[in-house]
Amino acid sequence: MNKLFLDKKAQQINSFDERFYTIDGKTFYPSVTTVLQSYPKGSFFEKWLMDTGRNAESIKQEAGIQGTNVHNAIEHFLKGGELLMMNEDGAEFYTLNEWKMICRFMGFWDYVGIDRDHIEIEQILFSDQMKLGGTGDLVVEIDNENWFIDHKTSNAMHKTYRIQLAVYKKMWELQNPDRKIDKYGVLWLNAKTRTKKGYTQGSGWQLIDYSEYFDQDIKLYENVRAIWDEENKNYTPKNLTYPNRFQMKKK
Repeated sequence: MNKLFLDKKAQQINSFDERFYTIDGKTFYPSVTTVLQSYPKGSFFEKWLMDTGRNAESIKQEAGIQGTNVHNAIEHFLKGGELLMMNEDGAEFYTLNEWKMICRFMGFWDYVGIDRDHIEIEQILFSDQMKLGGTGDLVVEIDNENWFIDHKTSNAMHKTYRIQLAVYKKMWELQNPDRKIDKYGVLWLNAKTRTKKGYTQGSGWQLIDYSEYFDQDIKLYENVRAIWDEENKNYTPKNLTYPNRFQMKKK
């Protein structure tokens, strides 16, 4: 997926909307999460929206930043990088809550114990057949089964997570017909669990298996996609252009 393009001749930066994926710069498809924004939020969300009022947007933004920071930290670790909560001067790289979730991922990873050469990280999924794009967090073999796993830091699990992963499984298998996904699920890093159950559960984390809902969730996605297509005919990514440099003019 391309996000930023530097036009050296014009000295400008072009930014494509991150909700769209492309492999050639010409054909663009929406992301799975973009399509699933058309899925009904439900009465719980509507009540939360009424209760939080004007603070709703800032709360969502803070949650998004937290999720991104934890996600990036896990990716950095899985690629062989080192993670630090703070440096020798006491400057913090993560908030305490973010570090708690990172530690919970390590609790899960201790059980899995897979060498990083045998995992797939941040896999770009792109399907002309489905006219869709996406990015998968982790594909890993556990107990001789291929798992497709997404990390989530939200306060609750939502139906769209289930649907998202079912679609990811389908897209992955279209791209990798020789490596089927046996199971898929969410590694929830903000769970209320306390007891340990092998690689499926630990203190504050839980691997939730959604594999049994595959056929049902693919049908749900197809219905949501029909609605999204109806409301987004002739969709194209938003192309924003910015200058690449500024300099004070001399008199």
